[in-house]
Amino acid sequence: MRLQVEIDGISQLSRQLADLVGDAEAVMTETITRVVMDTRTNAVQGIQRGPKTGRTYDTTFWTDAQGRVRPGRDRVPHTASAPGQYPASDTGRLANSVDFNLPTAGRLTGEVGTNVIYGRYLEFGTSRMAARPWLLPSFEKAKVGVEARLKKAIEARI
Repeated sequence: MRLQVEIDGISQLSRQLADLVGDAEAVMTETITRVVMDTRTNAVQGIQRGPKTGRTYDTTFWTDAQGRVRPGRDRVPHTASAPGQYPASDTGRLANSVDFNLPTAGRLTGEVGTNVIYGRYLEFGTSRMAARPWLLPSFEKAKVGVEARLKKAIEARI
């Protein structure tokens, strides 16, 4: 004795499921891209425009056309950031160095960061300086509402 079960339309269902997987990947790629770009924007704006309530002192340097910091003759006042604030920008080097990598097909990972060594010291602090976090707060701000937007986008494609 044998019982045979057959589902009409199984090939159509398989195609629809494959389409759904592709749609889900596209939605994830769009979402990660948005978080990466928003994180970068938040970081740059926080460094350039964030509140600065630390001490004020004179600086004596300038930045040449190649972005190198050079000693200068004129004293320029600078107000530093206080611990916990985005770092105050003097030369714009950190803000200009914030770079990113976007997700691609088959690689659902995005990255934001800098190759400027002191970016890490500012983010986490040192034994001589309290942290001036700029990257993690930028990401925390960018990820607000992501789960709801992701759910809505996937449901719209189903």
